[in-house]
Amino acid sequence: MKVNIELPFFPGFYESDLENSDTSYWAIKEELEYYQQDYAYNNPDEQAIYSQLTEDDLDFNYKDYEKDVRDAWVESFRRRVPDFVLSLENVEMTSPKYYNYSTDKLWTDIELSEDWMDKVRVFMDENKDWLRERIKDEWTSYDGFHSYMSNNFDDLSHDEDEDYWGAKSWYYHLFSGNSDRWEAYISTIIGYMMYRENNHLRDDLVMDALEDIYAGSYVFITDEGEEKLQELRDQREEDIREGRIILPDPAQLELPFEY
Repeated sequence: MKVNIELPFFPGFYESDLENSDTSYWAIKEELEYYQQDYAYNNPDEQAIYSQLTEDDLDFNYKDYEKDVRDAWVESFRRRVPDFVLSLENVEMTSPKYYNYSTDKLWTDIELSEDWMDKVRVFMDENKDWLRERIKDEWTSYDGFHSYMSNNFDDLSHDEDEDYWGAKSWYYHLFSGNSDRWEAYISTIIGYMMYRENNHLRDDLVMDALEDIYAGSYVFITDEGEEKLQELRDQREEDIREGRIILPDPAQLELPFEY
């Protein structure tokens, strides 16, 4: 069985641990230092040219950075899902028009094994006290927050009968097949199962995603910056032709004898 759900724990790219206002700032700053020092040192003919680059001549490729980080985050998530999640495919990200009250979200198609209900039931029965308290805390509406999930866990787990359970029971929403927010409950219970296994999961997913990502590799010289470099190269060539720059004679740089 396949269902489309939102992946829990994804922090998005707006002022999060995956990306914030410092990400591009420090990446550009470090790459500028590289161009002005290491690159210039290894390319002495252009040392004076690259030393004139400024931060305004560089930019950050947010699109590629976010795609690679997102893919790495999803892969880390995929390795940790409960065993009844057989596959996780077709990941798409949605972003809000404004980030005042929401952030980026990941949606994906997951395939569930035939016995997924049995395994979720076992988890819910074994962790009923923990779940009851957590669900009550997280899904109770208050001023400024309107919950779209039930805050009634209900630790009884026999028939999924609406008359018996009431439409607010988590067992009803998960197992009756009649909930209009069935996908949201599946997503959330998977998240609870993963978090119960590892309460450092949020941080671990972020660390895994960023482990092999070097932000500096997403910095590039802008078109204006490239034009500036070319103008400096042209000026240097003119200065050489006009004798304003005297290049050293390679023969004079040779050692007169070997050590």
